[in-house]
Amino acid sequence: MTLFVNANEAEEDQTGTPDLKAVIAVVGLAIEARIAGMAAMIVDGDWTGFHLRDAIRKGARGIISFGVCGGLDPKLRPGKVVIASSVLAGKDEAYPSDLLWAEELLRMIPGAGYSPIAGVHSPMTSFEERQDFHATTGAVAADMESQIVARIAAEFRIPFAACRVVLNPAHRILPRAALIKIGPAGKPRLRKIGGSVVKDPRQLPRLSRLAVDAVIAVRALRRAKQRLGTHLGFPHLHGPLTTPTAALQTITPV
Repeated sequence: MTLFVNANEAEEDQTGTPDLKAVIAVVGLAIEARIAGMAAMIVDGDWTGFHLRDAIRKGARGIISFGVCGGLDPKLRPGKVVIASSVLAGKDEAYPSDLLWAEELLRMIPGAGYSPIAGVHSPMTSFEERQDFHATTGAVAADMESQIVARIAAEFRIPFAACRVVLNPAHRILPRAALIKIGPAGKPRLRKIGGSVVKDPRQLPRLSRLAVDAVIAVRALRRAKQRLGTHLGFPHLHGPLTTPTAALQTITPV
């Protein structure tokens, strides 16, 4: 099931009332949806593409991948905001983000990095895997939603962007409990996580460190949303949409 966050669940901001038809934030977690606001779609299985296409046909003008991510570049630390110059969705499959939108995000979030990110189907669990992927592709971070956003935006020729905050840095080894698949509506399966810890209590130190990283990342995500406002920095609210603009040719290092 793919869910839209409703107005009562969304965290309030001071910039106006969300307009579902303007821009949709695609997220993987319930907390990311609450931070993003009313126009947030939680990815949950094969139905996501169907619902996202339907929302675009009903008037959505742009889509943004929004939330936390895993670091691939060893220099990135928890809380670092990365604006995607492009999204790597597979081998030899890359999509440039909308230039005007990316520039607006960078203007509104001081200190954000601008680099390629990767959309992947499963988390990378080892430092060596992340290091090799970063060296091979140039992607500095990875999440599990951006490839969906990039592909569907390209299909409909509408602008897309990605605004992600690093949660776990490249060197952080994820405990087994942290790799348990997220439950319905983007909520952690707390019972299964607890069961995993009971079976292997040696996970606790790494799980505790991950919890600290998560607090840092969520705070940074909230600050970013407050700066971006209701429509997440979308620059194409008025007038006809043109062909999405290409990403900057020169990548600003993070």
